[in-house]
Amino acid sequence: MKDLRILALPFIAIALVVLAMSAPTGSEPDRVPSRVTVSESSYACPASSVITVASGQVRAGSGSTATVLPGRDRDADLEDASAWRTSVVDGSGVVVQQPGRGSGAVGFFAGTAPKDGGGGLVVGSCPGVVDDAWLMGLGSGGKHFSTLILTNLGDSPAAVDLSLWGPEGEIEAVGAEGIVVQPSSVRRIRLDELAAGEPELAMHVHRRRGLLSAAVDDSSTSASRGTEPVSATLAPRRTQVIGGVAEGAAGRTLLLLNPGDESARVDAEVIGPKSTFTPSGLEDIKVPAGSTLAITVPKSAGSGSQAMRLTSDQPVAATVKMAPSDKDYAYAEAVPALDGPAIVPVDIGPEVDAPRLVLTAPGEAASAEVQAYDADMRPLMSSTAKIKAGTTTWLEVDAKDAAYFIVRPRGRVVAGATYAQGDALSSLALTAAPVTVLGPQVRPVS
Repeated sequence: MKDLRILALPFIAIALVVLAMSAPTGSEPDRVPSRVTVSESSYACPASSVITVASGQVRAGSGSTATVLPGRDRDADLEDASAWRTSVVDGSGVVVQQPGRGSGAVGFFAGTAPKDGGGGLVVGSCPGVVDDAWLMGLGSGGKHFSTLILTNLGDSPAAVDLSLWGPEGEIEAVGAEGIVVQPSSVRRIRLDELAAGEPELAMHVHRRRGLLSAAVDDSSTSASRGTEPVSATLAPRRTQVIGGVAEGAAGRTLLLLNPGDESARVDAEVIGPKSTFTPSGLEDIKVPAGSTLAITVPKSAGSGSQAMRLTSDQPVAATVKMAPSDKDYAYAEAVPALDGPAIVPVDIGPEVDAPRLVLTAPGEAASAEVQAYDADMRPLMSSTAKIKAGTTTWLEVDAKDAAYFIVRPRGRVVAGATYAQGDALSSLALTAAPVTVLGPQVRPVS
């Protein structure tokens, strides 16, 4: 299962200090937000006997606690904040909290799904607290089933509202509002409990209160089998880039959601190895109001690793489904360009080989430094990928003795990692580790 994006959880006291130090006086004009170093971050990972959980960081933290849910036991194997560590967690989930100024703590999970559940390779990132998550490519019937995994990271009840859409419009899901998750617990909700018989769905998760993370386990047992974690894609917007589209011209589907009240017209460009272009059949796509649409990506889009840039006259959400064989599939979500270092897991269980990095410069020429590290956070070899303006390149880094990579962008870079093992496939959208966050600049009402 895979990259919902990780959100930092700075202490409230630290945030107040930052605001007090940065707030202008009443006579000063408003100022743009500035970056604030994160002092603590938290994330939640799904767990089971077939899942390996991995924890790491950009810089060593000052400590770490790994709480296994629902029993609240500790997992000591995940608590060394000065190393890359892995564990098969005996529980339904694990919450990791790590202090340390600028540590950039992140978590991942991986495994191989059982054949009776669709089979396939699973690699995902462990999400932090979510406010709004937009999830595409889901299902609740026709041998395509998705399970929403909600984890309460706090000590008080939390609640979310869910909205669902299909090709015929918004779906009135039963019991989708005010879903409560008890403190320090994991709640799994199959979508057929809310709206059965829908082979294709999009979902919006809106947090009402509490500290909740959200992830989705998606599986298919139809002729096209597989399992994949679904991470949040960018909220509906008029311009976005879907990075990390794996190589292979067959089996690509562009999934679109228009949650608005007006029809949306979308143009899709391919950012390929040599240039940016619009394949025939991906221009002037009409998405009806309040519904989803699936478009088969034509072979004219090319077979190399690539990205897709979407522009539309109304806000839409988007994801690309990739199924180069009938044995497994993966999703590539729209994510923002990297604004800091991103961690790419390598040592994440015996079933997972080193990934291929897919790097896109959607605007001007850019580059990315990729540094390999061992489990003791010692640097190994490094490589720099240069990306021409409006192109996508891929990179395979020597992974001998490597536990993880760190990607450091120079310029605007959208990135993803593709994991493949035979016909098994998984994709991980890369987002910056929570080293810094934007802090608001405010001034007193008086």
